[in-house]
Amino acid sequence: MMENMILGITSATTILNSILVIATFINKVKRPVDNVIDNKFQSALKPINNKLDIIEERIDKLDIHQCRSYLVDYLADKEAGIEKNDIQTKRAYEIYDHYCELGGNSFIHDKWEKLMK
Repeated sequence: MMENMILGITSATTILNSILVIATFINKVKRPVDNVIDNKFQSALKPINNKLDIIEERIDKLDIHQCRSYLVDYLADKEAGIEKNDIQTKRAYEIYDHYCELGGNSFIHDKWEKLMK
């Protein structure tokens, strides 16, 4: 009875070790294949990524120009004494913060500091 139990445990250990060796082998073989596939995808997607980078640049430029236009109009109205309601003022602050995050220029900043502070 004890011999059967020891034989069973030894067999189970042998099977588990075999599975571990097979899994390790598969992982070692799989890594280079994964790298090759990743490299092929990267090279295939490179033209698309380049186009997306160009589009992103254009969107960023458009974004900063839209912010600048809004802020110039808002500040000109403010300077001319045209009243703005709370919502317009809150929106102007949001746009100004976003404009600063985009790296907006100093003439808007100077005008903002003069009229809004």
